[in-house]
Amino acid sequence: MDMKKIYRLILVVMMASFGVSCGYLDKAPESGLNEQEVFSKYANFKLYFYSVYNGSGFNIRCHYPLVFHGNNQKFTLEGLTDMCDMSRIQRCQPVKQGDGSQSTWTVGYNTGDANAPNVAKVPNTMKSIRVCNMAIDHIDMLQDATESEKYDLMAQAYFVRAYAHLELFRLYGSFPYLNKVLGADDEWDLPAEEPVTFLQKCADDFDTAYDYFVKAGKVRRDPASGAGNLADADQDKPNGVTALAMKGRALLYAASPLNNTTDDKSLWEAAAVANAKALEVALANGYKLLDFAQYTNNFYGTKYTNEQLWGYSTGSTTNYNSPYVQAFIGYAFTANAYSSAQCPTQNFVDRFETESGYPLNTEAQRAEAAAAGQYNEQDPFGQASGAVKRDPRFYKVVIYNGREVQGYGSASLYVDESGNLPSGSLLSKKSGSTDGVSETFYYENKRTGNLSNKGNQNLILTDPIIRLAEVYLNYAEAANEAYGPEGKAPEATLTAVEAVNVVRTRAGMPNVLDAYTASADLLRDRIKNERAVELCFEGYHWYCDIRRWKDAPSVGRSTLYGLRVVKLAAGASSEYPTGYRYERFALPSNRQIAWKNDGMYYFQFQNSDLLKMKNYTVQNPW
Repeated sequence: MDMKKIYRLILVVMMASFGVSCGYLDKAPESGLNEQEVFSKYANFKLYFYSVYNGSGFNIRCHYPLVFHGNNQKFTLEGLTDMCDMSRIQRCQPVKQGDGSQSTWTVGYNTGDANAPNVAKVPNTMKSIRVCNMAIDHIDMLQDATESEKYDLMAQAYFVRAYAHLELFRLYGSFPYLNKVLGADDEWDLPAEEPVTFLQKCADDFDTAYDYFVKAGKVRRDPASGAGNLADADQDKPNGVTALAMKGRALLYAASPLNNTTDDKSLWEAAAVANAKALEVALANGYKLLDFAQYTNNFYGTKYTNEQLWGYSTGSTTNYNSPYVQAFIGYAFTANAYSSAQCPTQNFVDRFETESGYPLNTEAQRAEAAAAGQYNEQDPFGQASGAVKRDPRFYKVVIYNGREVQGYGSASLYVDESGNLPSGSLLSKKSGSTDGVSETFYYENKRTGNLSNKGNQNLILTDPIIRLAEVYLNYAEAANEAYGPEGKAPEATLTAVEAVNVVRTRAGMPNVLDAYTASADLLRDRIKNERAVELCFEGYHWYCDIRRWKDAPSVGRSTLYGLRVVKLAAGASSEYPTGYRYERFALPSNRQIAWKNDGMYYFQFQNSDLLKMKNYTVQNPW
């Protein structure tokens, strides 16, 4: 199949959807303003351009996971992977099992949905790109702005243009890179770029944005760490460090196997260099990894942190029935049967190493750890006296049987030997399989913090769109592929393995064991695992990672497991030191994942849109 054809239609469909009747956009920011008034006055120009962030009919927030996931089906892109099971059987499960007819809704095409303006990624993205191009074209008309203000607008326009292209690429693949305003007389039916070329254009725009941010004095928006309070009026806008970090992300995608079809090592080298520079500039400007005691401030409780290179805060929510929350936690905590929950699978839980650094991904690795006295399958979370515990991040992310949960006490996630649920069980269903109750015996807690009082919270939620930990891991991955575990990019201060260890050290984990640093192949697996653990349930990294690595077919053909917890009447024993028996079990067939064919690397378009492309007759197969 000619994949380019499916992406060529984006332009035809989306340009047709908003037209070019006005010289600068469908409508001016204020009724009655002409083009001269819009672009000559700073207040109007800024109002016009800032629609890309907060426009009522479209904006790039459709790419912010907290916004996208806050839809009326309450599921997340992580729920389409092996990372978790979405407890409600809604559209998530058909998509997860390869029903492409459902995936069009997943990315926001359902215009009957009240939240569609927030989640409709394709039209929102194309409109945002057009606003950026209009702003770039008309910057010389601006008369009453300072040079710094002009440079800042230009920097943001180039940045948002690149970001919009990159984020749509992550879900749809390559399409025409729109770096100019298209008028009625221009050719709209443009060919898609080759993926590497497309991503390089993203990187170039991010680079240009960085140069303008430097000129504007906006390498970061607030004073350096310790001098400010992360409360600049435009704190939610990107800055120079963000631009470099996003350039590194774009070039990492270009170097990855899905796009780097010739295994061109120079692409990995370019990605390593870009991410090394992003790290250098970020650190020089006061960004740093939070101490682990404040780790969850990146996700809730604090509006912005000094680890977030760019973030979006929903502000305070006083209700756990908020759509921002319902996609992450379930009925057991919200008392709302329409909530869903990201319930970690056992497959994902196994990615959390022991506190001494032993991997547990495979049965052989678990046996090796057990033989070394570092793991007990019947005390997997280190609850018995003197037992070996897990990676400290596990205890931040996963709710498991016996974990203390504020407002609930010890989490009751078990059955008795007859299969009955105890009183107060967090597994109790209200009516049926549509309830947001865990099927895996786990809940996720990275995003939601204090779960007490069901709906009476004053909780600040934040989306770390990109944070410093990711840049360390982006650099580690690229440097490992380009230079090996002990190599480093030119002028970089860290080797690949050292960069991984910076992230691990912050979490209280030991360095990667020597057994996994002897070759790029060995370290590659640990870098992938580190990304899964460190970046889980934020930014849909895992969904995109397994695709760019071309791991999605193997992941999508694996069996998903839960961990049944059975309370034993006889209590604790040498065989069962916690008084519970732990049993791995395959999740039901309607909760498994499927990879039908490689068409699933990208989402589909609606058939009605495909008909608008007269030369295109074949849908992207799922």
